[in-house]
Amino acid sequence: MECPSQTIVKNGKDYHQDGKAIQNYLCKGCGKRFNEGTGTSANVVSLALKMKREGMGIRASGRVPEKSHGSIMGWEQKLATQPQPAQSGYTSGGR
Repeated sequence: MECPSQTIVKNGKDYHQDGKAIQNYLCKGCGKRFNEGTGTSANVVSLALKMKREGMGIRASGRVPEKSHGSIMGWEQKLATQPQPAQSGYTSGGR
C-alpha cells in the first residue's frame, strides 16, 4: 500500500542492538510510519545492486528504483558482511 501524499517528515530514530540508528519517517497524508527498508522488495534490492555492479554510479543506481544512495550503500554493506557459501571442489573441466 502506497500513499500518494508527498508530505513526509522525519519521525525519530530506532536503535539496533549494535547501536546503529535507523531514521523513521511519518507520512502526514495517511499517518503511516516507516523507514528506508520498509516494504523494499528483494527484486528492487537486487536490481539496484546489479546496476551498481554493472558500472552505474551509486546515485544513478538509486534513482532508477527510486531509493536513496544511502540505501544502496547499506544494502552493499549488508551483503558484504554476510558469510559466503562454501565452494565445492567440483569442476566440470578435465584434469
